[in-house]
Amino acid sequence: MEEESFPVVLFLFSLAPTVCFMIMWPTGDDDMYWGAIMALPFWAMATVHHVFTRPHKRQRLSTFVQVATASVGVWLMFFLIAGDPWHWEQGTFVVSSFCSLAPAFYGAFVAPERAIEEHRMAKISGSIMALPLCFMAIFPAFLVL
Repeated sequence: MEEESFPVVLFLFSLAPTVCFMIMWPTGDDDMYWGAIMALPFWAMATVHHVFTRPHKRQRLSTFVQVATASVGVWLMFFLIAGDPWHWEQGTFVVSSFCSLAPAFYGAFVAPERAIEEHRMAKISGSIMALPLCFMAIFPAFLVL
């Protein structure tokens, strides 16, 4: 079986809404929010296409779910530590943005090292697919708090 290449198109479609959310969160720029919302259907189509046209669906989806679930946990812990976002300073918003992406970085760089060779790219692409959900995990975290 030939080695799977890095999913560049999936990465770009995942990066677009994530960057919009990352800019919107500390600045409060509502236009970036709508930019992210408009980019999400394209991300969803790229994600579904990637899952159904590549082998190792189970590894991709399991990493995707693990990263998204861990992001909800990260947001919950951050809200418990830092409190209500209405009283945050600019630096706290930036730190929370990067903390929300920590599960995706873990899933892309650390988790594939423990996987067998043929599943490594599947685990990396599962983490890439979850990038926008890492930031959108703030919504379930708000519901819990």
